[in-house]
Amino acid sequence: MIKLFWNTHNQSQFSEKKEESTDYIWGIYHKKNSDKWIYEILKNIKYSNIKNENELESGDTLIIVDSSIENKIKQYEKFKLICSKIFLFHLGDEAGMLDFSPVYKNCNYVWRTFCSNKYFNNEKIKCIPIGYKSGITDKSVQKRKYKWAFIGTPHKSSRHDLLYQFSHIKEFYTYKTQKFNVKPISVQEMNKILSSTDFIPCPNGFVHPETYRLYEALECGCIPIVENAYKYYDRLFPGNPFIKIDKWKDALPMIQNWNAEQINTKRKECIAWWNKYKFEIQVFVKNKIIQ
Repeated sequence: MIKLFWNTHNQSQFSEKKEESTDYIWGIYHKKNSDKWIYEILKNIKYSNIKNENELESGDTLIIVDSSIENKIKQYEKFKLICSKIFLFHLGDEAGMLDFSPVYKNCNYVWRTFCSNKYFNNEKIKCIPIGYKSGITDKSVQKRKYKWAFIGTPHKSSRHDLLYQFSHIKEFYTYKTQKFNVKPISVQEMNKILSSTDFIPCPNGFVHPETYRLYEALECGCIPIVENAYKYYDRLFPGNPFIKIDKWKDALPMIQNWNAEQINTKRKECIAWWNKYKFEIQVFVKNKIIQ
């Protein structure tokens, strides 16, 4: 039997105040905000959800969604003794500095977020997008209210320059926070804003180029503008239709001068590409697990 186990919020190194543990906080975040994305990837696979490892039986195929796995080596060794196959969705790990081979070696295949050089051409590991927050989905192509929008923390990376360069382009929407996931805009409000916006600038994250912003934009039928640092997105998504820039001022002619037909053509191109990519990853995952 194929069983799905969310293990992100189960951390072996809990202190007495586990709610203050960074790994616990991020584990809860992943479970709350990544579930729809993971379930979409697995939509063509029949499985049973389990709440704890005691529900595993000898010979089961285990699909496990996890984070902070560097502290769970013994748990994965136990899984290997019970299960016939183990497939891991490894969430988090922006920095990519840790050695996860003691865990990965117990798995038949690994899908992980936040790709780095050592994972681009690995036969046993495939990088996948970090995905979108649960609840984001609206690809309608109607005339939109805002030319561009930015929701998030404005400090660090190139975000100050982004906001400066774009500030005179009307109409726009910004919602600025002081820290990631602290007093965030609601998913419902974000969906409403993104679905009313043409262009979404997607600056690099603080540690890694990828951010949830890119995939939330794609889910809502926006046109993403990404920084072309290290040609990361061309390596991760060859042939992608994103607008790629070296400096934020490079995007101004498109945002200012494109007419409605040009905007809708690019929007439809992005929607078609994203739907095709998701379909292909669903097929790839199914073929790996059911073979």
